[in-house]
Amino acid sequence: MSSATVARTDFRSIRRSYAVVGVVGTFAAIVALAFLGSSEVHPHPVRTTFGLSALIAWVFPLLLAPLTYLAVAGDRDRGSITYYLGLPNTRADYFGGKYATRAAVGAATVVMGVAAAFAVALATYEHAPDLGRFLVLGALSTLFTLAMVGIFVAVSASVATRSRAMIGVLLAYFVLSPFWIGPLPALNLGTVLDAVASLPGVAIPESTRALVGALSPAGAYFNTLPELVWAGAPGQYESLAQFSDTPDYLGYEPWFNVLVMAVWAVGAPLVGYLRFRSAELG
Repeated sequence: MSSATVARTDFRSIRRSYAVVGVVGTFAAIVALAFLGSSEVHPHPVRTTFGLSALIAWVFPLLLAPLTYLAVAGDRDRGSITYYLGLPNTRADYFGGKYATRAAVGAATVVMGVAAAFAVALATYEHAPDLGRFLVLGALSTLFTLAMVGIFVAVSASVATRSRAMIGVLLAYFVLSPFWIGPLPALNLGTVLDAVASLPGVAIPESTRALVGALSPAGAYFNTLPELVWAGAPGQYESLAQFSDTPDYLGYEPWFNVLVMAVWAVGAPLVGYLRFRSAELG
């Protein structure tokens, strides 16, 4: 057996899960309704991608959590992991198959969501959607999804029980998305940086703030959109115009932010596997 065999077995199992059907259906429905509701307010679909990006960064990871937190921890908690590893599978085969299944479902879901948004925009908006913008948005959203799936599966592989996996995944989500870039005024990264900067003799340049803000998948995802998706957008929309004078800092460079998401997408599963490889499964 191999990672591909584990992935096929795992996929046959999760495709019957109500959680999978619920995640895919819920996300596609939310996106379609959001675009449909905005069609009478904003004539250009690109304006609604602003709200879609927030939905992907803040809400979609919560929908991914039920798909991922039991990827490895569920089998360890039930004891069924001994079946998988009792077959001619290495731990690398097992972990790779589990990650591949969750990554594929997550990526397919976000791609379907962006495709649904494009279809609704094409049918209902005054101005036709720009296919190029939506393709780039879909690619960036997929990379962000792979990063978050990698983090969640890594958490699942690092603990032995369902409860710890759930708590770990939710904590990772909160820190890397709402806390890092979220709207909570008293509980976010900016507040922490302000507190540090208020100490005597401590100064945090704006370029450093931008760099720190780009180090989470959600922060990096948002930082890629102004130049790669919203640049030159038609219409006068304040929500998009606010990014027109972004300073020339490393933390705002699209290539750097794409690199950050790629590092999370590759590095998080690798760390999770290394933790799982040395875990005591007895």
